[in-house]
Amino acid sequence: MSLFRREALLGSAALAAAGLVERRSTAATNPIRLICGFGVGNPTDLCAQLIQHGFSAALEEPVEFDYTLGQAGRRAALEVIDAPPDGRLLLIAEILNLVLQETPAEPLLSRLQPIAKITRGFSTALVVNELSDVRDWPGLLAAARASRLKAATMGADTTIGLLLALVERRMKLSFEPIEVAGTNAAVDLLLTRRADIAVVDTRTALLHNARSRAKLRVLATSGAARSPQLPKVPTLAELTGDRKLAYTISFGLFAPFATPSPMASRLTDALLGLRHDKSLQTQARLADIPLQFDGPAAVLETVVRDRRVAADVAG
Repeated sequence: MSLFRREALLGSAALAAAGLVERRSTAATNPIRLICGFGVGNPTDLCAQLIQHGFSAALEEPVEFDYTLGQAGRRAALEVIDAPPDGRLLLIAEILNLVLQETPAEPLLSRLQPIAKITRGFSTALVVNELSDVRDWPGLLAAARASRLKAATMGADTTIGLLLALVERRMKLSFEPIEVAGTNAAVDLLLTRRADIAVVDTRTALLHNARSRAKLRVLATSGAARSPQLPKVPTLAELTGDRKLAYTISFGLFAPFATPSPMASRLTDALLGLRHDKSLQTQARLADIPLQFDGPAAVLETVVRDRRVAADVAG
């Protein structure tokens, strides 16, 4: 090997090593932060906890997790939007919630860069107390037309409350809303007979029925197909004959919009590499979180669908 060739190779190796040292030094002082707009125990929080270790290992950098609470997730989204586009601050969020929280004056998704979709969809469910006289969908329609039923909901501008708003609009019903802070409060109102009906995510309904003696009866779900665990329960799309009403809650990871493509691709590749992590998939099944890693195009497809459903409620 010539002296010139040897020196060139040594120089390249030194530059690569310097780059690695610089990246590790940056990581040590400035770890990647995943932030969530909702509190402990929320599915967004569970998704972040599940992926944190594997994501960190794939990137060979520390990944921390934190919360920025307030404004139904908007504060967390705005914090990432306003962050430097250096890949150090990322948002983990419900894609549908970002759609619902956008306003013409303050858009969100157009100022974020999708990195990956990290779950399949969670459907939402319309439920009653198992002891209720309302036993099925026809029974709900009859009861709601006879009197104004009390409905526990987080509001029409939330991913779960959206289902109730769609039912009211499409079936020309009107419920008396009782606004709650979360699904646990909604279930409590049902079980104590202070509400006639409630909207929760289907995961919550199934977990409750598996753990509690006081059961919930699921009348309808929001997905495109019937839940495998609830094969006798129809979907709203099925009941209305409009498949475009089907929706689920999916989770995605986002960076500031101006994040350079090579940096965004590195983050995406690290997440897609978790598809083959059997230990992670086992943990996800135990937590009843449907982890599934897909690229940015899947996020954009989900945004299009979710905007269509949100527009139906808005009229």
